[in-house]
Amino acid sequence: MAEISTTDNIGSKITMALKAGSGVDINELATSLSEAESMPTINAVTAKKASATVSISGYGVLKTGVSSLKAKLDALQDRDTLLSKSVSTSHSNSTDAEISSQSLAKAGTTRIIIHTLARPEVTEVLTAGGADFSSAAASISGLTTVTLTSDSQSSAIAISDTTPRGIVAAINAANLNGITARTLNKNSSGTAVSILVEGTTGANNSFTITTNLSGGAELTRTEKQAAQDLKLKVNNLEWVYRDTNSPTDVIEGVQLRFKTASTTATRNIVVSSNSSGLKDSIDSFIETYNDLVTLTDYLTGDKDADDELAGSLSSDKSSVNLLLSKTRSLLNLTSASASNGFSNLRDIGISSILGGKLKLQESVYAAAVKTNFSDIRTMLTADTNDQPASSLQTRGLALDASIILEALVSDTGSITTRKTTAETAVTRYADELLKLQERLDSAKQRYLMQFAAMETLVQRSKNTGDYLTGQFKAMESMYSK
Repeated sequence: MAEISTTDNIGSKITMALKAGSGVDINELATSLSEAESMPTINAVTAKKASATVSISGYGVLKTGVSSLKAKLDALQDRDTLLSKSVSTSHSNSTDAEISSQSLAKAGTTRIIIHTLARPEVTEVLTAGGADFSSAAASISGLTTVTLTSDSQSSAIAISDTTPRGIVAAINAANLNGITARTLNKNSSGTAVSILVEGTTGANNSFTITTNLSGGAELTRTEKQAAQDLKLKVNNLEWVYRDTNSPTDVIEGVQLRFKTASTTATRNIVVSSNSSGLKDSIDSFIETYNDLVTLTDYLTGDKDADDELAGSLSSDKSSVNLLLSKTRSLLNLTSASASNGFSNLRDIGISSILGGKLKLQESVYAAAVKTNFSDIRTMLTADTNDQPASSLQTRGLALDASIILEALVSDTGSITTRKTTAETAVTRYADELLKLQERLDSAKQRYLMQFAAMETLVQRSKNTGDYLTGQFKAMESMYSK
């Protein structure tokens, strides 16, 4: 790129200050002429670059809008999610239950009798004579190691602080199969302390604890509570055992929490289902669709100096309208798994209104769901769960519609392609502006050189004129005497 020396400006200003040369600011003149040549093109390219730059953001927002609509269709693809599941229990004071998986939970009643609750082993450690320690800081002579054995695993734990407090800290730091320890103060003065070692719930989680001490110096260990499993009878069948009181697999899709046991009380766990899941998904789809229509109007509408996204895709309105027409086609898309006269979204009460937005005719929808819920579910899901887009089996309407939208937002989709084109254009315009700026600087340099030469000629002419004027005045003065 040609560079213009700062001395060009200084020379021009000195020449003018001395009233030498033509008196014209040649730097300003050179700048004006060079800009007159180049600025129209620079301004045009700059405007194109700005338009392409803001369109990148516009396509990004549009892609998000279409992706959101696709997500709403995805929520309608699985047969087991169209019914909302809830759970209740006949003994809420002793048993908690909540749905952990809408797709796995099945409507029905499960009868449970709790024979025993799961519990951990608890062992108390006392002095060699079976007495409490005098304090948590009481010294235990000769102690170097405590060994824990659980589930065929054994860990010899070195004890550096040979006190009840030190034993507790070392066991907790070892973290063997969840075994923990704590000190227990048996009176308010803290002079009667024992060590409680506790495992995790379940019969298989029992443990043993030994030390390096032997003979009369051995610490006394007493099992205060044996480990045991949760024992249930489910629907009067065989006993079921678990190592936790919060099983997730006794009733599919339901998290249970048992608080008390009773061999005589039958607890009824009732899973209910209703079609509110379908209604919520339909409402969400319509709302998101209408938001997309509003978004496209905003992106292709009037520009706003205070909002660069407004009208950011107005120059590509035809492409945006083509995309929107593909989303509108979803309303008339025919399901490959049509059932009993239900083949498209219009059949369940979804219709278009003024402006291209959608509306749910509540009475039509309610009547359809009341008498033909299973047909609607078949139409939307083909009675499948987690069916992949690549499946060769018959697909439901929701999956087919989602595939159409995926073609718009995928890495090779039309929106991504338009966005990539805009990004390429921005790079091209940036390169073009660099070249135009170089041309502008070069033109200014050329004009400055030409005007500098002109100023030299003007100054010479002025010098010759000044000399001749002086000579004439001298001659006039001489002959006038």
